[in-house]
Amino acid sequence: MELKLEKVSYEDKIKNISYEFEEGKITSIIGSSGSGCTILGQLLSGTIKDYEGKIINDFKGREIGYVYKRAEESFIYNTVRQEISFGLTKYNYKTDILNKRVEDSLKIVGLNAKYLNRSPFDLSSGEKESVLLAVVLALNPKLIIIDDPSIYLDNKREEKLIRLIKKLKNTYHKTIIIITSNVNFALSITDNYILLKKGKIVSKGAKKDLLTCDKLSTAQVEVPEIIKFINMAQKNKNVSLEVTSDIKELMKDVYRNVK
Repeated sequence: MELKLEKVSYEDKIKNISYEFEEGKITSIIGSSGSGCTILGQLLSGTIKDYEGKIINDFKGREIGYVYKRAEESFIYNTVRQEISFGLTKYNYKTDILNKRVEDSLKIVGLNAKYLNRSPFDLSSGEKESVLLAVVLALNPKLIIIDDPSIYLDNKREEKLIRLIKKLKNTYHKTIIIITSNVNFALSITDNYILLKKGKIVSKGAKKDLLTCDKLSTAQVEVPEIIKFINMAQKNKNVSLEVTSDIKELMKDVYRNVK
């Protein structure tokens, strides 16, 4: 299924962007606050209509799932069960199937049935993020867009989320778009990336290209130490290291070059 931008602009926030997303892959849209990343995600989801250019999107309706950044602004019901059930009731699922979908989606994100009768507003930030994802997964979308998923997570929950997103891609063959300013998170999960600055693409490519990208600091996102090290070794020491996000593999390569 095709998902493609052709010279897309929106107000002064997105400027002449062209890009084709790979089906069945994880693409990270990376940028700081004000870069246009969230706006681009909304354009891809179909939320924003009055843009210039062309968006070719074969994913339609409930085939698209969007996980918003701010959980409190998304929740409208008093229980987790009601939140997850809401989208399903629109499609007239039978009660037994609906209940199973609700419980299964909650289980997928690592929460048990005890959460069903709890208020989503009383959950921790990480639990709220999980419930938002469960709401989307209940409808079994083919395209999943997640806005800043790691922002409220501790290391343990972030690792669980990384495993879950990889499973959604590898086992369930989902096409996934991650919106983030966290380059380390992107490196741990992505296949491809787009780097935005003030609504423009300043760099794009595969994960290996992100590891040698020299435009991250100019885009005002934090540059991971592993990227600093790889670039320093190549530019200042004339040492060509294997491009990898695995620190253990990188250290092995350093050792080989030192020998």
